[in-house]
Amino acid sequence: MTVLSFRPTDVPPTWLVCFNTACSRREDCLRYAAGAAVAGSRDHGPVVYPSALSADGECRFFHRTRLVKMAWGFRSLFLKVRHEDYAILRSRVIDLFGSSRQFYRYNRGEYRLTPERQAEVLSLFERCGYDTTDFRFDHYEEQIDFISE
Repeated sequence: MTVLSFRPTDVPPTWLVCFNTACSRREDCLRYAAGAAVAGSRDHGPVVYPSALSADGECRFFHRTRLVKMAWGFRSLFLKVRHEDYAILRSRVIDLFGSSRQFYRYNRGEYRLTPERQAEVLSLFERCGYDTTDFRFDHYEEQIDFISE
């Protein structure tokens, strides 16, 4: 059983919450914990209906509660890059996010990189021949994983 405490304001407004007390996995589910956190502070929003619980007791919306080490900021990464590789690597990282606007949002910390996304970024550097063992993003913070689906 994972126990994390958070405020109702920590739960993103579009996050599916659950109030299904019949679910056997509710103690480990972030959606159930989020439902408990927002109960009383919201009067509407996206929810998981009890019918999501299948006959075998599985819920397709189950999301394990976990803390993750989120990252943001790329300055430290690019300081380790050779001048001749800088433009191509920067372009590949931007392509990974879909646009330079998204890149800058991750760079400034408006968006945070999950551990999986951090690995994707570092793999771009590895494909250019860099050993990323000592590569670090500019900032890290432990957060409840409301991002991964």
